[in-house]
Amino acid sequence: MTELVVGTAGHVDHGKTSLVRALTGVDCDTLEDERRRSMTIELGFAPWLLPSGREVSIVDVPGHERFIRTMAVGARSVDLAMLCVAADDGVMPQTSEHAAVLAIIGVRQALVAVTKVDLAPERAERVGLEALSLLREIGVPADHWVGCSVPAAFGLRELAEMVDSGLGSLEGVPNRGYPRLLVDRSFSRVGTGTVVTGVLDGGGLSVGDALEVFPSGSRARVQGLQRRGRAVVSAEPGGRLAAALNGVSITEVPRGSVVGKPGEPWGSQYLDCSITVPRKGARGVRQGMHVDVVCGTSAATARVWLAGDPELSPGGSGYAQLHLDSPMWAIPGDRFVLRGPSPGAILGGGLVLDPHPARHRRWSTAPLEEWSIRERLLTGKQGGGVAGLAVLEAGSSPHGLEPGQAASRAGVTVADARDALGAAASSGRLKAVGRRYLAHDRWIQLGDSAVRRLSEHEREQPLDPGLPRQILLRAIGFQPGPDADAALRELEREGRLEVRGPVVSLPGREPAGSRTDAAARLEALLSRAGATPPGARELAEAGMTGAIRAYLLRAGRAVQLAPDILIALPALEDLETRLDRLLAAAPDHGLTVAQVRDGLGSSRRVVIPLLERFERAGRAERDGDLHRRRRNQWQAQCG
Repeated sequence: MTELVVGTAGHVDHGKTSLVRALTGVDCDTLEDERRRSMTIELGFAPWLLPSGREVSIVDVPGHERFIRTMAVGARSVDLAMLCVAADDGVMPQTSEHAAVLAIIGVRQALVAVTKVDLAPERAERVGLEALSLLREIGVPADHWVGCSVPAAFGLRELAEMVDSGLGSLEGVPNRGYPRLLVDRSFSRVGTGTVVTGVLDGGGLSVGDALEVFPSGSRARVQGLQRRGRAVVSAEPGGRLAAALNGVSITEVPRGSVVGKPGEPWGSQYLDCSITVPRKGARGVRQGMHVDVVCGTSAATARVWLAGDPELSPGGSGYAQLHLDSPMWAIPGDRFVLRGPSPGAILGGGLVLDPHPARHRRWSTAPLEEWSIRERLLTGKQGGGVAGLAVLEAGSSPHGLEPGQAASRAGVTVADARDALGAAASSGRLKAVGRRYLAHDRWIQLGDSAVRRLSEHEREQPLDPGLPRQILLRAIGFQPGPDADAALRELEREGRLEVRGPVVSLPGREPAGSRTDAAARLEALLSRAGATPPGARELAEAGMTGAIRAYLLRAGRAVQLAPDILIALPALEDLETRLDRLLAAAPDHGLTVAQVRDGLGSSRRVVIPLLERFERAGRAERDGDLHRRRRNQWQAQCG
């Protein structure tokens, strides 16, 4: 059965802990200070067997205003809330504040437990209806109230049955592929080591899993798991979980830590969010206000920057960016509570839309439309659900995202992200390039950027055949790899560029580069020189550069006969033809370098590297100071 959590809420001394003790047989006030003061200070937990046989966890929260943060931490995990209101007191200040917290965190269902009915039975119905009205007014789903008395053992069975029925209509917590254990307790046990407890959110854990702790960065491994005191080998998201961790001390994983898979804890100091201020129990938020942010079991101070109105009053809502003083690990859809500096001052709360945004310095550039889409996706008001965030993330990324990257940013499984991205590409909302998905306008911008960079290079370096692909990829923001190769292939298919091995150029560009006036002058000089090519000094004086030399060689206009000899190709071909004839007509013993020089009408400077070229090609051989045609060639002709 789905693991679910029931939680108490309500004003101090309205019988929450006594009610939990009567329902479960467990006293959640385990601290000496709690028993001495008869007041819950820390969160209390107990297993509860419901009439249907369903086992759930119940969390007992403190009601005093000084511990409202602790209450908010406990309420974060609650699937169904029991708002406890004493019949003799009725709705009190902390009743409204606790109800506001339930609304802010989006508790899925609630009911009212009118406690202490033995003290004021005539007030029970009025108090129950008033509490239900409060919950409905601030947006908490609630339809029923039950009167009960612990001393008289009255109404306890009815309350358990109503909770059982309410839980039966709730769906399980979705598996988003990113397990997080939100730590609310950390202690050491002899023979076991470090043990942490909390709500498992986002995905499943198994014994043996490697984990990382946020924010300490410590690495650990799951040594054992327990649910409601029983050992399990794996756990699905939802419900409370105890995990024995190997490799960390309790100081490395205190309350407020988040434990997840290695590489996943990704803190941020900026949160784009929607903020809501319930009509009752919350005071409102002002522009630039310093607040405490309670998200899961973590808390951090922050400054609020509202988009639009400078203030949100009770009943108001809007968008904002929270500037956190210390990083917090959140995923889209996480809910948070905003508290003021004074104890128990609930200001409002909201929904994390983007946990890793850019810092917005001017609200005129704030992505209000994107925020609205994110909010509708996360609250189920727009088709696509949470997986639709993967499409939004890929579409807003300058170079698109692979399914794994989009899944990580959206906080969904890779499979869900891949399906959503594929559907978006099929419908034309995104463009698929290799393994990446990106918005069509961003793809056009990337292509324009590549063409612009190639055009600049062509103007600046006309002799080059193009731009090295790694330089072009770096210029448009791609790292070399399969995605970059796919992007170049797609741009080439679209006719925007040409890829020639390691070089990329504009379509139609000559493979060797463009012939400049300077290159033409040097080519003419070499052509005129013929069999007596100019020396390095003469070439330098004529304006020879490394770029021109490379172009002439690439274009086949010249040949590097020796390190210091550049000769025109027609002149070299003529020399080779004449040398071949000269060697063919030579005596068997061959010719000296001087004889070859005189026969060709050239110089030793040219003849020696020419003969070496023939020897490397197997067209001639050397015997001491003599050079002759290679014997096997000569014998073949004579035979």
